[in-house]
Amino acid sequence: MLYKFTELTKEEYTEFEKQSSVGTFLQSGEQAELLQKRGYKIWLLGIKADDKVVAAALVMREKVHMGYIFSIDRGPLLDFENHELLAFFMSNFVKFSRENKGLYIEVRPNVTLKMTNNHGDLLGEENTVFIEEMKKLGFTHLPFVDGFTTAGSPEWEYIKDLSELTDEKSVRASYNKKAQYYLKKNAQFGIRLRQLTRDDLPDFKELTQKTADRLHYKDKNLNFYQTVYDVYGDEATFVFAELNFDNYIKEENEKISELDAKLAKINQKIEKYPTNDKFKRQYAEFDDQKNQHSKRILKAEQQKEAAGKSTVVVAGALFIQQPQEMNYLYSGTYEEYMDYYGPYQIQDVMINKAVQAGLKRYNFYGIAGKFDGSDGVLGFKTTFEGQARQLVGNFMMPVNPFKYGVYRLLKKMMGRA
Repeated sequence: MLYKFTELTKEEYTEFEKQSSVGTFLQSGEQAELLQKRGYKIWLLGIKADDKVVAAALVMREKVHMGYIFSIDRGPLLDFENHELLAFFMSNFVKFSRENKGLYIEVRPNVTLKMTNNHGDLLGEENTVFIEEMKKLGFTHLPFVDGFTTAGSPEWEYIKDLSELTDEKSVRASYNKKAQYYLKKNAQFGIRLRQLTRDDLPDFKELTQKTADRLHYKDKNLNFYQTVYDVYGDEATFVFAELNFDNYIKEENEKISELDAKLAKINQKIEKYPTNDKFKRQYAEFDDQKNQHSKRILKAEQQKEAAGKSTVVVAGALFIQQPQEMNYLYSGTYEEYMDYYGPYQIQDVMINKAVQAGLKRYNFYGIAGKFDGSDGVLGFKTTFEGQARQLVGNFMMPVNPFKYGVYRLLKKMMGRA
């Protein structure tokens, strides 16, 4: 087949990416616009056969000393079983980068290395064949990064298959017992979810920043979130889980009134039948429930006073929807409101939204790839029952070997190698 390497129009590119089985928001037309707004030079490159697009990639250029890095994050988008097509794209990508003052290229394909269960046990076989194929094309496979990284997309992610889920009942049944329990508890608090407007984004940033400070990672800046909101439009969902103390306290008082009525009736029965232990047990049970509601009211009143307002944000998150999957990306939780289980409610609602939209995959995104109990993020995500996915990682190739050698030498001399 006769292939032609070419730049694509945004319309050509977007149409191909949306229907590609390996398409992802990181290779979307919206992501191209986002990168441009953040000051990066980008290209939409592709391959055509008989005037039909058969491969595509969003390429980003980044300035470094002595040249540029040309990178493809979660791409290119093509049939990776077609080795001829892969080789043709990569050879032309190398040539293109060299002609545009590239120093070296980096490629992080959206290709699975292995799948594991929640304990890290291998499911199926590792895809080492792809790594060897890339090496034959002249690429160096870079060492896997241990734990989380902010350098590009994560090497490990957690995904949930939605293909067999059809409604809220089947979705809830697919979670493990811990998630089901927390969602049952969460339903008692009257927390409401609210989709954010652009004007709410400073509050969203405040939440994510406080969470980042607590967990010791670097958060995105406000401009990033605003740009995501502007560029992705309806495909991006910023959401808050909010608690109104006044409504919550009112509902708790109503529950206490109902219990008082029950206790009064049972007390009459106890007076009439003082030796009947059944009524005494019922009284003790309802009295305990009343005490629990009283404790909730006291706690809510104290939290309201501390907050200085009636409605507070419990948790929040950002999601991006693609035809291939729903992506859970950035989030935050206020530590003082953790026992309201807002994050569980947010995930449940968004998983159901993905099912109703006909999506077959829900991507919880990054995990550390450690299954020894040290990754709290993994612990949260596994309650929704999915599988861990390790990607094939990062590949690089110098496109100007002499300059790259000098570049590496200078970095080594400066202690940055």
